[in-house]
Formats: sequence, C-alpha cells, structure tokens
Amino acid sequence: MTARVIAVRHGQSEGNVARVWTSAVDGYPLTGLGREQARAVGEKVAGEGVQHLYSSPLPRARQTAEEIGAVLGLEPALADGVEEFDVGHHEGEDDETVGPMAIEVFTRWWRDDDLTASFTGGETGHQIVDRVRRAFDALADRHEGSTTLVVSHGGSLAVGLNALCANLDSLFVSQHILANCDVVDLVRDDTGTWTCTSWAGTVL
Repeated sequence: MTARVIAVRHGQSEGNVARVWTSAVDGYPLTGLGREQARAVGEKVAGEGVQHLYSSPLPRARQTAEEIGAVLGLEPALADGVEEFDVGHHEGEDDETVGPMAIEVFTRWWRDDDLTASFTGGETGHQIVDRVRRAFDALADRHEGSTTLVVSHGGSLAVGLNALCANLDSLFVSQHILANCDVVDLVRDDTGTWTCTSWAGTVL
C-alpha cells in the first residue's frame, strides 16, 4: 500500500535571523513571521487530507507543527530521526564563521557524492541519510494508505531526501535550497520506492 508524506521545513526562527548554525535540542524559537509562515502552510495543505502530524523535537519545528496543527485540528507528535543535522563543534557559531566550511562540506556531499564528510565533530552525510530514511520509512509503515505531514529542517531534508527519492539528484537539490516553510511532497509505493512529486513548488 502506498503512503504519502508531506515534509515541511520549519518557519523562520530567531536563529535564522541571527544567522546562527544550531542543532541543539533547546534551540531557537520561531519569530512572529515564522508563526505566520506556519499558519499559511496549514491553510495551504488544509485540503490535502492530512491525517497525521509530526515534528522534530527542536523548538522551531515543534512550534511550526503546533501552528499547522491549530489550522488542521491535529495534535502534533514528535518523530525520531527528522531533527537538523548535528553541526558538532560549530554549535552557536555565526554564518560568517561557519559559511566557508559549510560550502566545502555540502560540495563534498552533493558534487562529489562523498557522504563521509561532516562538520567538525558532527554527523557524516551517511549518518544523516540513514536516519532520515529510517524516519520516513517508519512514518510510511505506520500510516500506510494515508497522508502524513512532518516538520523537519532544511539541511537534513536536503541531504536525506536527495538520497531517499529515486527521482531527485544533487544538482537539483543544491539549486533549490528549501526556504522557511517550503513544502516537499513524497510518495512511497508498494515496492518501498520513494518519489518526490513536488519540491518547494516545483512539480516533478
């Protein structure tokens, strides 16, 4: 039986505004704009038959799911494995400091197909891909035949879904970085193969 999962990047957080790299569980909350973005997503998917709602445990994702849930009349639950990738020793550092190293790591992940790369002290690409795959398969197994929405994070979604979906490739994903509250629509078929049907408004 097929399963549909709608993945949403969280709304704008205070960390986004400060341009801080963070994967900490206590993290940063949403801004007022972030809450508005989340409610807009709820309204956007209101007719999509979403029956189940999940989020990463990080505050910015939980609060996004709460706003979406308020629109849809659903209570969000936490999902394992969809948190942001571990930025290791760079926790709390700003974009000016981390940016050059981040470009190098993402280049290795996407251009060079080298998933052994990581932020210093953080997760490798292999670790990100493995846990995202387990998380999405678990949601699909739990809710076959229905539509599930999960709020996650831009980095983990980009790296994980690129490997998960047969019709995505690194060039496309790297050229379509997910903005706050962008939506990715996925379907897993009877064979267990995942397909991305739309990515941030681009139909595939």
